[in-house]
Amino acid sequence: MTDHPCESIDLERVRSELTASVICDALDGLGLRRQALGTGIAPLENHHVMAGFAFPVAIQRVYDVPAAPFRGLVSALDAIGHDEIFVTPTARATDLAVWGELLSNVSRTRGAVGALTDGLVRDTRQTREVGFPVFSAGTIPYDSMGRHEIVSHRTPCLIDGVRIEPGDLIFGDSDGVVVVPSARAAEVVASAFTKRASERQFIDAVLGGSTATAAYAKYGVL
Repeated sequence: MTDHPCESIDLERVRSELTASVICDALDGLGLRRQALGTGIAPLENHHVMAGFAFPVAIQRVYDVPAAPFRGLVSALDAIGHDEIFVTPTARATDLAVWGELLSNVSRTRGAVGALTDGLVRDTRQTREVGFPVFSAGTIPYDSMGRHEIVSHRTPCLIDGVRIEPGDLIFGDSDGVVVVPSARAAEVVASAFTKRASERQFIDAVLGGSTATAAYAKYGVL
């Protein structure tokens, strides 16, 4: 695993205190207004929260079973490391699953913290039992063998118009998935924590009898 520019970020605190929405707000405030993936990408378990560093792969569509299938996949699985998220771009493919039970088990053992695809997954019941966060656009039982092959890993990719570089901070919850460029991640996370604290103060004020107008004037969030 390569060093991450934002590896000093406390991922446990990010998962427990932040949301995709508040991170988007922080990105908006810094002029980064196109960092959320499109609709329909959701966790297998609604309560799962995923935060980690991008481990993107590149795929190639195939139409026959290769002589040595899964060569790129097993190489990628051997390379993924601690706190990384396996990212598989498919251009919203609807005819194959790119993730499942075995990949979840391997990645979890390697210290990875999630998987993300704009495509489909399978083995959902078993994957839920593993407890590994998986975000996808849906499910289908088809295997990837003879349908796509991974040709490289730790390479930039594009999902829904959002560029994902190796080491970028990825956050996902039931609202969606946000990509934070690694060079701005510490700044974005700090801003998000500040905004979340202000939101809590706003809520406490309203619950304590304040009007929304007064609370907004004082805390600047809504």
